[in-house]
Amino acid sequence: EFVVAERDFGTVINYLVAMPDTFKMEGPDDVMGAIRRECRGLIFDTKGNIMSRPYHKFFNVNEKEETQSHRLDLSRAHTVMDKLDGSMIRPVRMHGMVRLATKMGVTDIAIEAERLIDEVRYAWLDYMMDEGLTPIFEYVAPTNKIVVEYAEAKLILTGVRETVSGEYRSLRQWDAPFELVDTGKTVHDFDAYLAFKRGETHREGDIIRFADGHMVKVKNDWYVQIHKTKDIVRVDRNIVELVLNETIDDTRAMLDPSDLVRVDNVEAAFWEAFRNAEGRLEGLEMLARTIYGADKKRIALEMVPNLINKADGGFIFRLIDGCVLRDLLLDHCKKNIGSTPKYEALMAWMRA
Repeated sequence: EFVVAERDFGTVINYLVAMPDTFKMEGPDDVMGAIRRECRGLIFDTKGNIMSRPYHKFFNVNEKEETQSHRLDLSRAHTVMDKLDGSMIRPVRMHGMVRLATKMGVTDIAIEAERLIDEVRYAWLDYMMDEGLTPIFEYVAPTNKIVVEYAEAKLILTGVRETVSGEYRSLRQWDAPFELVDTGKTVHDFDAYLAFKRGETHREGDIIRFADGHMVKVKNDWYVQIHKTKDIVRVDRNIVELVLNETIDDTRAMLDPSDLVRVDNVEAAFWEAFRNAEGRLEGLEMLARTIYGADKKRIALEMVPNLINKADGGFIFRLIDGCVLRDLLLDHCKKNIGSTPKYEALMAWMRA
């Protein structure tokens, strides 16, 4: 569930996958649960001192027991901030230099974000770290699109934490040379707020942050559906499953041009392999009828042992029984896309 990645500048601790109990807390005094929620990009130097502390892991409204809407007391001091759709970025010191890093350290996205840092901004980041603080940003850019489109690259300051204690500090108390996230609103009628927010489009949603640092996410249905769809089409076999279930057109309506190109390419490759298998099996059926007179015993003894693809034998017998090849092949595909190894074996067989 977690990775402890050793780097030349220190150690990065991050979570890889969230199981049902990965971030479970048995109450506000569950120290180990709270520690696990902090393992979201913590960076320690080579001596074991914490040097960067981004956001703790927090959840959507109604996702966890403690984030059920009826348990959130909006009479407590809180603020509502824009939930930006980019990559979390924070500064770190490496070999005496200020660098930007994502949850896993200095990555390609972090290097891309560094292009927005000039001398004034570097000096401010250096000062904040000297003060024992971790400024937290969202990097949004046309080249870093998740779901929401942004016209230009920006580093937007969304939070400041005390690096050692983890206490959240006010954004407004620092003269930051960065754009600040839209914040300051509060919620009075929570049910009406949720209903309105979930109907929004072309943005991700909001974050409600309480004075004690407790936070919850409120995402709209438009964003959630598109994000789920984009996750689905990252895997080839999922695209083929949509094709076979004839729901691919509905999916296309929620994708951007780059995703559409990928979907079209995977679909085209699948149908090309399908037609190849179809042609090969038609030829084998014809051979079985012409040379062996559709005699199943002779086919089993004389033809099947010499087949390059032994799996073709089962199709030959069923075709001789009068089954429709296309239906057989479609059914076979549907049964063999349940896992990536099965899907890859299916594609290799069809292309043979």
